[in-house]
Amino acid sequence: MEDWYSLLHDPEKNIYQKFDEQVDAFWNWSKTTKQVKEWEALYPNWTLLNTIFDFIIETTMCHSWDQVTINNLLYIIGRDNETEMLIHKLAEFPESLLFLANEGIGYSDSDTKWQLAHYLTECFSTHPEAEGLIVRYYEDQHEYVKRRSLLALGIIKSQFAVHCALQSWHSGLKYQKLAALEVFKQLDSPYFISLQGE
Repeated sequence: MEDWYSLLHDPEKNIYQKFDEQVDAFWNWSKTTKQVKEWEALYPNWTLLNTIFDFIIETTMCHSWDQVTINNLLYIIGRDNETEMLIHKLAEFPESLLFLANEGIGYSDSDTKWQLAHYLTECFSTHPEAEGLIVRYYEDQHEYVKRRSLLALGIIKSQFAVHCALQSWHSGLKYQKLAALEVFKQLDSPYFISLQGE
């Protein structure tokens, strides 16, 4: 704990440098760990990472983040895909969530993208532009990102939800069809009844 205190209060480094070092530490650890099932949860320094992540989200403006910080945030959110503590913190700051979600559209990690798509539902009522971002995530090529984005459109009762759900239904993919049925049910759509027998 004393080492953590020294690290967090080191005047020679700013918070972005400290975060970069901790993300690098996770990256180096990940190369020595068998990556199966919930392997990320085994990382011994999540508490420290969470603390620095929270400090960045709470005390800095998203438009001041450089590309290194943006990439670090996207990467580590993806690694926290079981507890979702990091994305939950980010969602407390809608402007930062929207900013990072926009940056994440072209990001390669599906575990980052599905979380961003889902948590955009939490700011939709005050930031309607979140809907357009969720639609863009729905267009992703990764099946799970697409599925979670579709479910997110259902949650916010998006004007695009039925159209996207029909696309997923006609994909013929089992889990896409199940997600589509869930959306039809949420929207009280007649498709919920008419398509169940197919």
